[in-house]
Order: sequence, then structure tokens, then C-alpha cells
Amino acid sequence: MALREPAWRVTARELESSLEQEPGTGDRAASHVLSPFGARMNRVLIAGSVSVAEPIGRETPQAFWRARLTDPTGAVAVTAGSFQPRAMAQLRAATFPRSAIVVGKVHLYRDRGGVGYVSVRAEAVRTVAEADERAVLADAVRQTLDRLDLLERIEKGTELTDAEARTEGIPLAWVRAARDALRKYPNADRAAFRRELKNAVRRVAGDSGPVPSPRPPAVTVVRAPPPPPAPPPPTAAEREEESVFLDLLDEVAEVSSDGYADLKELLARVAARGVEGERAEATLNRLEEEGVVEEPIVGKLRRA
Repeated sequence: MALREPAWRVTARELESSLEQEPGTGDRAASHVLSPFGARMNRVLIAGSVSVAEPIGRETPQAFWRARLTDPTGAVAVTAGSFQPRAMAQLRAATFPRSAIVVGKVHLYRDRGGVGYVSVRAEAVRTVAEADERAVLADAVRQTLDRLDLLERIEKGTELTDAEARTEGIPLAWVRAARDALRKYPNADRAAFRRELKNAVRRVAGDSGPVPSPRPPAVTVVRAPPPPPAPPPPTAAEREEESVFLDLLDEVAEVSSDGYADLKELLARVAARGVEGERAEATLNRLEEEGVVEEPIVGKLRRA
């Protein structure tokens, strides 16, 4: 049985800055998004003000919803669809912006120009009192500063063995993420990011006064624009490929012991029918976004 990874405590600014993805390898391996500040994220826990959600999508507009979570450091999109029914209901229920805690998986999307947009696909959205929001933000700031200290320590060449990390109470996942972040983001301005965190510290302290103008960004970030226009509908050929994908999914699921279609086996059968590589990936993404297919267990698919 696949176990959920612990949720990293991060700020919206760190999510916005995270533009490197590590795809999973092997059976049921999860993908991760690496931040410049030492987080290697599959799941995250964030807190802030969540806007009223709006429906998005191509043919089933009520099946996918998007809101924005804003904290003192920035903003990030939060989404949920019919394959996250509880989170979707929680997004849809709100009629005004409110303080909330969100737990979900990090998703990095790149458009055709290669520009990256980060969002959080919610597993749960909980409306909370302002004091609870500040408490979660305080935890995120504390862990972020600890990770920045670890980055500086490793960057200075200080040797840190796994045994030493355990003795000092430093999670080994942090050590690995720090080393990867230094390699993937050699020019990240962590000092600027530390200064930006002061806005979050002010929020934790209950200061609701004007937020100072932000300093230059720690990394080059392209902020997500307002919701883009809906993409063009799938072509007849793409719909035919979707039909092939679903027929084979049903065949694999029907003979499996657990009622799920194994992703690896399904992709092999789809490839044998001439739909492989990026085309197969694009087909699966469309079906997931439209709420037709879901992946409740990593590497296991079923109709939603």
C-alpha cells in the first residue's frame, strides 16, 4: 500500500519560486517539485486567505474549481475536481474570502513556451479562525528559516553525515533537498527571500498594517496571470485516443484483483495501439482534468 508523504510547511512565495520538477521513477513513484529554499515537495500544508472559487474546465465546468490562497509573501492557485470531492465541496461552499488551511499536492505546469506555473491540488480545505491561520504560518516560517540555515551550512562546505543529521534532529529529507536545491538553483538569492519572510513574521505577530513593498525577488518568477481562456476543444483524433485509453483501462481493471488498472500495464497496452509517449501522457492528463479518470492510489487508475 502506497503511503502518503509528509506535507512540507511552506509559504506561497516559496511555491511561486519552485520551477524544477523531479519526475518519479519506478512503480508507484511520486513526483516532486524542488524549491530554491530546500523543500522537495510532493504534498504541502499552507495557510492564508482563500478567495471565492470559480469553475474552470472545457466541457464539464462544474467538475473542476479553482481559488487563490494569499499569504503575506505571495499567492498560489488552489484547485480541486471531482476526484477530490471533499476538497471540491469545501472550495465551492465559500461565498466570501476566508482564513483557511490547505493540504494538497504540488503541481507544476509548463506551457508551450516553457513558462512554469505552480498550483496546489487540494486534498482538504479547512476554514479556520485567524489565530489558527497565524499559528500554521508561524510553523511554516520556522521550518523555512531552519531549512535556509541548513542550506547555508552545506554551501559553506560543512560536512553533514546522515548520522550527524539524525543526532541533531535534522530530517534526512531536508538534507537531500538542500543538496539538490544548491545544485539546481545555484543563483538563488536566499538573503532576499529571508527579508521577504519578515512580512510573514509581522502577520504571525498580528500586525495587520500596510505590508512593505517587496524587495527584488529571490529567483526569477513568472506569476500566474488571471485564469487563461479555455483551451481549444480536443480534436476528433484526440477524442478517439481517449476512447481507446478508456476501453483499455476498463479491460485492465476488469481482470485485476483490486478493481484498479495498473498504470504501467495500461500504458503498455495503449502504446501497442499506437498512442505512446507524450500523446499518452496528454490523453491521461485530459481525462484526469475532466474528471473522467482518477488515480486514488499512486500508479492505480479507475474511472471517476
